[in-house]
Amino acid sequence: MEIKNNKTLKRQKNAHERMSPDRDIVRIKTEHRGIGKIKVALMLFVAVLWVVAILCLNVWFANILNAYLIIALVLDLLTCIYILNTDKTGQSKAVWIFLVLILFPFGYMLYFLSNDEFVYRSARKKYGKIFKASEQFMHDGSPAAGASGGVISDCDYLKKAGGVTPFTGTSAKYFPSGASGFDDMLERCSQAKKFIFIEYYIVADGVLLSRFLNVLEERAAAGVDVRIIRDDMGSGGKVSRKTKKRIAAAGIKMSTFNKLVPFYKISMNYRDHRKITVIDGETAYTGGINISDEYINEKRMYGYWKDNAVRIDGLAVDGFTLMFLRQWEYVTKKSFDYSPFLNLAKDSGGTSTFLPYSAGIEYEGWIARDVYANVISNAKEKLYIMTPYFVPDDTIMNLLIVKAMAGVDVRLVLPGIPDKRTVYLISLRNADKLTKYGVKVITAPEAFVHTKSVLTEYCAIIGSINFDVRSFYQQYECALYTDDKAVMEGLAADFNGVFAEGVQREYVQQKPKLSTRVLTALLQVISPLM
Repeated sequence: MEIKNNKTLKRQKNAHERMSPDRDIVRIKTEHRGIGKIKVALMLFVAVLWVVAILCLNVWFANILNAYLIIALVLDLLTCIYILNTDKTGQSKAVWIFLVLILFPFGYMLYFLSNDEFVYRSARKKYGKIFKASEQFMHDGSPAAGASGGVISDCDYLKKAGGVTPFTGTSAKYFPSGASGFDDMLERCSQAKKFIFIEYYIVADGVLLSRFLNVLEERAAAGVDVRIIRDDMGSGGKVSRKTKKRIAAAGIKMSTFNKLVPFYKISMNYRDHRKITVIDGETAYTGGINISDEYINEKRMYGYWKDNAVRIDGLAVDGFTLMFLRQWEYVTKKSFDYSPFLNLAKDSGGTSTFLPYSAGIEYEGWIARDVYANVISNAKEKLYIMTPYFVPDDTIMNLLIVKAMAGVDVRLVLPGIPDKRTVYLISLRNADKLTKYGVKVITAPEAFVHTKSVLTEYCAIIGSINFDVRSFYQQYECALYTDDKAVMEGLAADFNGVFAEGVQREYVQQKPKLSTRVLTALLQVISPLM
């Protein structure tokens, strides 16, 4: 069923095109090019060699030790029992047990060599030391007076799981597109007097990065401390040597998170997917955006690129500043005094609750997933979700079904054009299962939706966290949780614009083609690992 009343999404598209009347918008795929593509291919090749080496080692054991196959079988079974007693999700346990058994006799080796409890232990210790040394800078606050029970419940969870507490004294502004968010961000960066901190999964050469560097060079020359963290998977091969020299010559400090190296490491799977900009400790931005031209529709890769951002001014900025400082210390391996960068913002007079939070493997719990789970559980009237990928675990799927069946208005917005076809196929498959129970699934026509946001009647979440197991369990993420009226109204208008332009998927009882069912079944098996 196609809905054609409101033209908001088209206006957003046309608004950006009017901003660049003399520049043709071209279709260029920029995500995996040049040296970055070679590095990823090399890493995958070495990973295959790594598996082959394990297989050869097991064959060698079998040849010199007659009882090895029996020993390996016992070890595989003991590994399966161990997996059943871990805190992994039911889906993840099932997939790992399947792999351990089907990859006999070396399934047990593969599991333990891939288990983050072992391969990420040293990194967790480093983060533990960083967190301990900086705990004096943690804010100790409470939700705003008159906050709803849902807000209080969500804040209680984040305090216990992530050690973070909410702020008041903050104002905010919502941006329904990457272009509008970056325009505001660049203008604010040009006014920086003390420091500019930037942390993004993707930092790529192009029009947007050139605009940034023009501002950052000028501010660095004026004595402003400018620091950039970029992820090597997202940004690999996307910043030229010429640009790197320009950055270094300007006195801008740029560090790379978890560099891809010529030999395979399981920890390469953990990526910094956060999107943070902090200016002078007074202003901060987050959202779904990255510093790359597709995010402002300067390059058209998959139709119109739909994204969002939010700006905050005031006391809550410290939440994002501390996130960045901790990650900077981890990446650079250098400790330093945080105090010059915190407690700099003035109370904006805002009376809403603002809670910046981060998630990642450095925490004990699954914060990214569990905040979403809490918000879904607490929704009483409406629950709107916008995400590019929908590969959640059973916990989220079951909660959405229960809410829809209980009469809550549950709506899920997905792209109309995919950027990763296999992930899109499983996303649609998962979403279509929900339509049977009353969830409204809407695709944005001629657009790739990269926005990661949730809206209920009592709160909003805007940030970097997708509804997939990578964001839930394997990536460093961040978001802003708030009950601020201006943010909630801005996000609601954004949702309503997409609803009005979108195509609603109907529940269809007949089975899809056999080939489609086989492919989606195979993808469903590995979806907990995607």
